[in-house]
Amino acid sequence: MGTETDIVARFEIHLDSGDEPVFKGGELITGKLLIELRKPIIINAVKLQMKGRAAWLNDPLKKDDIEKVYFDQDFTLLERPPGKPEPGHFQWIGDFTYSLPFECPLPKGCPSTYEGPHAFIRYFIRASLVQEDEFEKIHEYYVKKAFTLVAPSEGHLVIGESAETKDLATLGKCCCKSKLAAELSLPKTGYLPGEAIYGNLKIGNKHPKDILNHMEARLVDRVRRIGAPEISAASPWRTLLVRKLESTHETPTKAKGAIEQTGLFLLTVPPVCPSTKGDHDDPSKIEHILSPYGKLLESPSTATLRFRKIPFLKVEYGIQVTLGTDILLEIPIEIGELSTRDKNNTLEAFVTGPQPVEEADEKGKIAVNGPFVYTPVYPYPENVGVNGNANIIVINTDLNHLESQLEPEKTIVTTTRTIVTHSDGHESKTMEETVVETEGEVVKTVLETTVDDEGVKNERKETTTIGASGDEKTSVETSKTRVAESAEVPEIIKEARERIEELVEQHEHHSELTSSKSSDPTVETNVNENGEEVIVSTEVIEDGDTRIVKTTTVTKHADGSESTLVQQNTVTETVTTHEE
Repeated sequence: MGTETDIVARFEIHLDSGDEPVFKGGELITGKLLIELRKPIIINAVKLQMKGRAAWLNDPLKKDDIEKVYFDQDFTLLERPPGKPEPGHFQWIGDFTYSLPFECPLPKGCPSTYEGPHAFIRYFIRASLVQEDEFEKIHEYYVKKAFTLVAPSEGHLVIGESAETKDLATLGKCCCKSKLAAELSLPKTGYLPGEAIYGNLKIGNKHPKDILNHMEARLVDRVRRIGAPEISAASPWRTLLVRKLESTHETPTKAKGAIEQTGLFLLTVPPVCPSTKGDHDDPSKIEHILSPYGKLLESPSTATLRFRKIPFLKVEYGIQVTLGTDILLEIPIEIGELSTRDKNNTLEAFVTGPQPVEEADEKGKIAVNGPFVYTPVYPYPENVGVNGNANIIVINTDLNHLESQLEPEKTIVTTTRTIVTHSDGHESKTMEETVVETEGEVVKTVLETTVDDEGVKNERKETTTIGASGDEKTSVETSKTRVAESAEVPEIIKEARERIEELVEQHEHHSELTSSKSSDPTVETNVNENGEEVIVSTEVIEDGDTRIVKTTTVTKHADGSESTLVQQNTVTETVTTHEE
């Protein structure tokens, strides 16, 4: 068997959004695979995988990688020729370009792309061509395209408090020893991409005469795995940008006398992934309980969105100033977010350039035109250099100004309503969950209502807002009112009971179910472990942009009473336009 160049002349992933695509959650990825072979061969299958994951590499305790998967979708684009029952016997002709289209939606709530030597947050598409040779040996050729995902943001301005640090070094030997002391202070520790960082530097009385000629500033980053033991929680610092400092102080003529540099320009924050916002505990200890139904009402879309928004990695930054090889001054800083909707911001390449994107599961496979690399991009102010030169950004916090900078764009707003009503003839309970998803945030409202035997209604309303970065804010309102002299069966329960009786009767008579806006309803009757008859009906109704899934469960108890549970999930997608 030869190399990939002997078999494959062309194997490419072509995306409709361009060669260096940038996506946001909720967008649809479309494209096609282009395949050209050098000679006719039998192809077993053509497969496509779209995956997003965060990985902590070579954990010192587990001796392996640790990952969090945001999504992993596999597609078989071609497995057998049309009309042939058996797969794997499709001969492809040579010197002909095959084009296989594909499309796949990106889920919402994923964090922005980050690439580092010790951890990453990566999104990619990988296509595989599976072929069996004449010796029945399987060969898998693959091609890969990583892409940048930028989490939507309205902007996050970090100010931060002032900070300072000191370092002390011993110079010389024996009787010629001396102490070199230095101090660095920053007026604040929060910055935005494109913003200049200035500091104050103090050097003690004793120092080398040429010390001002050996000053450098560095922007460094590292990653922490949230919830990990302290011994394996943080990666080493990585240098992203180095700049030789230019002193505003006259070069000293002797090795004595204190030196003070005020307003010393250190560097400009380059295009990088923002710092991970907030303080995060071990995510495994976070519990979300929806009483009185527990996990019954945590809709799949809300649960997976919440999972994606819980940070797995924490990206941290620092400023380092070195004086020769003896002094290291280090101060942690935070880098905020620029608005993804501000038309004064553009997307610029990650400061360290192209990043390798090999995966552990690719060993043994044949890369076509590999190794594969890509360069992440991040929001950055227009007309601001990224080479470390001084630039000053004036932050305008006037609301009218910010709104005027927003690009008019279309946003998909997804509204999900889940209603659960339960009644046993004595007490009725209703829970209604409404989830509204936009590209920037998710607002979930849970309304719990209980009407007891005496006709007293207890109501509890909980509103949770999940921001683009995963931050949550929750408010709760409660009330108690009398609505009747005794318990009443809710209207939704009455309608559900009538409908399920109708479905059971039609099912028994094998009647045709007619509905212009729904697929055929299903109804099943079973006996549970307590000997009680349980009837379950499910209906799916689609009307334009709205899809309703309604499930009714009626349990007939041994004492002759009945309880009814209605679950109704409504999903509506609308497109809104932001006007200037």
